[in-house]
Amino acid sequence: MNKTVANKKANRISVTQLKKMSLTDLPPVVLVLGQEQALLDQAKAYFEQLLSPEEQEMNYGRYDLSEDSIGTALDDAASIPFFGDWRVVMLTQPTFLTGEARKNKVDHEFDALIDYLAQPQPSTKLIFWANYEKLDERKKVTKAVEKQALIVDASKLQGYQLTKALQQLCQEQKIQIETAALELLQHRVDDQYTLAAKQLQQLALYVGPGQKITVADVDQVVDQVVDDDVFSLVANTLNGQQKAALTTYRQLLINGNEPIQLLSLITSQVRLLLQTKILRQNGFSQGDIAGQLKVHPYRVKLALQQERQFGLQQLKDMSLELVNLDYQIKSGRANKEQALQLLIIKFSSRNQS
Repeated sequence: MNKTVANKKANRISVTQLKKMSLTDLPPVVLVLGQEQALLDQAKAYFEQLLSPEEQEMNYGRYDLSEDSIGTALDDAASIPFFGDWRVVMLTQPTFLTGEARKNKVDHEFDALIDYLAQPQPSTKLIFWANYEKLDERKKVTKAVEKQALIVDASKLQGYQLTKALQQLCQEQKIQIETAALELLQHRVDDQYTLAAKQLQQLALYVGPGQKITVADVDQVVDQVVDDDVFSLVANTLNGQQKAALTTYRQLLINGNEPIQLLSLITSQVRLLLQTKILRQNGFSQGDIAGQLKVHPYRVKLALQQERQFGLQQLKDMSLELVNLDYQIKSGRANKEQALQLLIIKFSSRNQS
């Protein structure tokens, strides 16, 4: 492994790890980097409780670097704590670490910052609050900060990291959650950790302390997404349940969904069922299918539960007709709302037993 890459990994921790650190354990320079709001909120709460209210008055400094010079902040950071053991200096808006064009005219003394980083004041915790997706690592000042700082990763969570972080939140809130319930929650919030964290708070109140969150609980508390309704619409259409299919379709229109958008979602869902069936018949597992199609694992899981109910030719026919309908609508040869409804009627009638 490249030595630089190894060093970067060694000085990078999660927000969960940060929250377990005492003020004494915290190194002199910290860089909070990322845009996951829930993680940023947790990190902010951690830093705000490091000093007692009395100590904060004397030993806490906050500098907006879009307005304040880095020199002023460094003078504070270099000062000895007043009636306390530690000083905390928070630096927000350090846009000079990124590739963004500077929107202010503050002249920052970057050489002074680099000198400070080489020999930081031991009794000061200097915190760079970089709520950005990434930094410009070509810059000398950025390299200096990354080399000396403990980096707290507040970037968007995905995959296993997202699942693990949500499980950790459940432990902190003293609740449990079924695996299937967690999968459904992630699906309904589109894998957004901040939204999932808020919904977990609601679910914790809903089930009560020490209880386990079930799929039924998530279904009750967390709003369905359009994809769920489209999934039901397609299943009802292919199963010949015409009344249920039309009811779902009309409700989707009432909720403000455009027919063209719904046609695209329905086409995507039918294509997913078709591809899933073909890949499953060729020996692919759920994980393999998700990776091959680059589709959320939960959607693949639902598709695998459904596709066995439908014939291969049945799915091919509907897929072709949807593509044809898309062309008819976009070329002005069909009324979009009526044409999609007629296709639902056509297929659900064909498949009625």
